[in-house]
Amino acid sequence: METVPDPWPGTWLELGVGMRLAILVLLVFGACRPPGWDKGDDEPATDGGPKLDGAAADAATDAATACAKAFRLDNFATASSVWLTGDFVSWAGNPGAGAVELAKDGDGVWMGTRMFDAGSYHYKFIVDSSSWITDPANPNQIDDGFGGKNSVYTCTP
Repeated sequence: METVPDPWPGTWLELGVGMRLAILVLLVFGACRPPGWDKGDDEPATDGGPKLDGAAADAATDAATACAKAFRLDNFATASSVWLTGDFVSWAGNPGAGAVELAKDGDGVWMGTRMFDAGSYHYKFIVDSSSWITDPANPNQIDDGFGGKNSVYTCTP
């Protein structure tokens, strides 16, 4: 019968400092599980209701820390396009670069919705690919650093 060498010879104190540190790191971080790891069957629900699996729990947590913001721009019925841009998309100047394209309804009102994480955001509308305007319905504005203003939206879930 062949003898297999012991991969951990000696005692804890005989291991080098680096090896002891590596083992501690593995023990500490090995106990942590990434989002979505839990499939919901290893712990009972604490409130008596159904337990969310990892992905659903992550989505519920995200929803609790995010806001759906509806944007609306009136009085631009003759415009051919309206986009939403701001610091949340690095001030993208068109939808291909990240600006949010708004849709015109039957009354000529431009509308769109975007999800935001908790925080404050500066934004403007881009009308017909060239006119950058603040949100006329939002009095919360701040200097843009170029002699104009930015509209400010704050997501507080």
